[in-house]
Parts: sequence; structure tokens; C-alpha cells
Amino acid sequence: MILLDTSVWVEFFRQNEPIASQVSTLLADQKVITVEPVFSELMFGVRNAQEKSVIRTFWQILPRAEFGEESLFETSSSTIQNEYHDKGIGLIDAVIIKSAQNGGHLLWTLDERIISSLDSTQLFHSES
Repeated sequence: MILLDTSVWVEFFRQNEPIASQVSTLLADQKVITVEPVFSELMFGVRNAQEKSVIRTFWQILPRAEFGEESLFETSSSTIQNEYHDKGIGLIDAVIIKSAQNGGHLLWTLDERIISSLDSTQLFHSES
């Protein structure tokens, strides 16, 4: 499964190519998984009722990576080991990374800080 970072979802919802087509294909093939912090960030950015409805619909139908009640705390304590502070990676991004890793999912992100911090085998490589 592929966990899409918020940056990828934003490009998909804006219908920016080639990302929009690639995400559509992954969705049709049921290869997308999400995690609560990603959709929390998306919901935080909604500007109207229609956007809210779209985000809520995707949240309700997509499978979710496990996000336990101690995920934030546990991720916070591992940021030193991964040197995320020094790399400019914040808590929410660290939680998204950890969720992908814990579930054995590939992470698709457009965030260069995350891309440069992870091994390429942990990342989904788009067709662009």
C-alpha cells in the first residue's frame, strides 16, 4: 500500500498533472492507505462546505494505517535518533513517516526534506 502525504493529496485535489492521474489510478487499484494526521491537515485547510465534504468522503472510504493513542509521544521521542529536528521535519511529518514505516507502506511525498531523509526503498516513486 502507498501512504500519500498531504502534499500529494493537495496536488490531487487541485487536479495537477501528472499527480492527479497517478493518484486516480492508485485509488482505482485500491493501493492507497491513509493516516489520521494527513486528513487532519487536509481538513484544517478546507475553505468551504464542498471541500469539507470531499475530504470527509475520502476519509470515510479509504483504509487507514494504524495510528495509536501513543503515536505522537512515541514519535516525538524518536525524533532525536532520526535527527528530524536538524533536517527540518516537524512532528506531524514524523508521525506520517513512522506510520508508513510501521505498516510497511511506501510513502509518497513531494516534501524534499522527507525525501532526502528516507531511504529510497521507503518511498513511492511516481511516474513523473
